[in-house]
Amino acid sequence: MKHFLHFLLIATVLLDSGCDTQTARAVDTADREAPPGKKEHDMSELKPPSADSVLYFIYQRDGDGAVSYKVDGGATVSYWYGHAFELNGKHYFTGFGSRSVGEGPEGDNGMMDPEHVAISQATFTRVEKDGKVEWSKPDTDGYVGEFGRLGRADEIDTSRKAQGYATADGRYVLAVPTRDFMNGEEVQSFAMFLFDPDGKDALSFRQWGYVGSVRVGGDNQAACSDGHVMPCTASTGDLAFEPASDGGLPALKVTPSGNTNVGPGKVRALGPADAVTYRFDANAERYTP
Repeated sequence: MKHFLHFLLIATVLLDSGCDTQTARAVDTADREAPPGKKEHDMSELKPPSADSVLYFIYQRDGDGAVSYKVDGGATVSYWYGHAFELNGKHYFTGFGSRSVGEGPEGDNGMMDPEHVAISQATFTRVEKDGKVEWSKPDTDGYVGEFGRLGRADEIDTSRKAQGYATADGRYVLAVPTRDFMNGEEVQSFAMFLFDPDGKDALSFRQWGYVGSVRVGGDNQAACSDGHVMPCTASTGDLAFEPASDGGLPALKVTPSGNTNVGPGKVRALGPADAVTYRFDANAERYTP
């Protein structure tokens, strides 16, 4: 009864009370840092829904306030990232979650790569009811793609900000900064998501879909041993959205800076000539170079 009353309150109020460090880190703050104006005022009228309420709406399991917990079949569900944005005059908040592959007879049936997690989402819309502004009951989807490694979701890179782009045909492209460590190198990327609330495209996902990751930089400091093993290199990249002539999905241009290995003991500087452009491949449902 205690848990039922707790989530009944969440469902009716949907306000984030006393969010912990992980929740605060997961909520994107780009809109809060915008210059004073109508958008900042509108988006700050409501606190974002709490991480535990996002998970409850998606998975219908009471985590008793936790932001990561086990569900039926041995799978672990976790809150991953939150993002507030505006599209076509509407204000949204989307909370993303992840679900690992389960175990035993009640677990997943092998349809998902065991190295990956399934990405899920709950999207709330700001509405006015009885003179009060609140979040609507969310649209949810337990699977909008999969990513990650070793059964864990991609790690959020808190040193960089998310980027968003509203298309002329009413869709929204979201780039979430992530990082990973592979073979002694820190790899910086953006995980790309597409929001299509009005079904403009013929892609297989519903409102949200994961559309691939774009690498933007790396740092081999952990493996180069101060240059004794290999030259130490580090690079980063600026991600820019390039509008499509038909008003559809933009291209993604990554312009790197820093340096890179080009041969035994050799490095060179990176610059505009090394820029890479990614375009959306509708057949693969991915951004590809």
